[in-house]
Amino acid sequence: MLWLAVFSGSLAISAALLVASRAVFNSLDQIRRAGLSAVFKSWLKRGVMRPMLTWLGRRLLPFITWNQRHGLNKLLLRSGLSDFDYTQIFASQVLLSLLALLGYWFVSSIGAPLRLATRADLLLGVLLSACVASLCWWLPILWLKQRYRQRINAIERALPFFLDMVGLGLGSGQNLQASLQLACDHLGDGALKSEWLQTLGDIRTGTARSEALRQMSVRIESTSLRQLISALIQGESLGQGMTHIIEVYGTQQRAQRLMHAEKLALQAPVKMLFPLALFIFPCTFLVLGFPVLVQLLGLQP
Repeated sequence: MLWLAVFSGSLAISAALLVASRAVFNSLDQIRRAGLSAVFKSWLKRGVMRPMLTWLGRRLLPFITWNQRHGLNKLLLRSGLSDFDYTQIFASQVLLSLLALLGYWFVSSIGAPLRLATRADLLLGVLLSACVASLCWWLPILWLKQRYRQRINAIERALPFFLDMVGLGLGSGQNLQASLQLACDHLGDGALKSEWLQTLGDIRTGTARSEALRQMSVRIESTSLRQLISALIQGESLGQGMTHIIEVYGTQQRAQRLMHAEKLALQAPVKMLFPLALFIFPCTFLVLGFPVLVQLLGLQP
């Protein structure tokens, strides 16, 4: 196992040196052409790791299957990270796994030399290193899924106010597109605003309104938003009034948020049982029972 640790470590160090030297040469070329301040601002905007992940992802492109490409593209689209590429995510997975393996075997070799380890210890080390590498492999995917869940929660929180603003615009005589733009102007920065601005931009570039709404529904797997988009598409195809649809749906969303708040309030006592039983009750019994125990045992001076 010593040669495996040395080989993985040398491979990771060689890849890091190669990527760093290539990034330095590219930076020198950019400084010569654009100036130091422009290159510095560009690096601050992109981040230090982005060029390295881009270069490594291009080299690892033949090893990425079509299912992985589709899954990573889907996660990036739903997470709102359109400026990232699936090759960068795959490269981050590979780098994290290699660094985890290198760190684990380095710490293991310091704690107990590999030449003195038995076969059972080596087998256990291989299993533990595989578990650590697998965990680090899935960290970028878990980060993307966590970001997607946060976007969904932010969208559902901002949706009632957005519907109120759209209904206000429709009630004042504006059409649907102008009302959506009005709501976006008064809505705070967030996932819902960015998605609707992208949809309105698609409509302005010539995409049909129903098709732009369907693309938005594909990007966001929110039940509330999908129901709204379906109602808007159906109302446009049947020639129904959008004002009534928005008012009814806004009332429904407020009722659903109230029911969700009541559900969370009813779940709170159940969730508090474990910390109460583990932390609060023992301390309470100790404070109340210690004087009684002192009196029963006659330990008072």
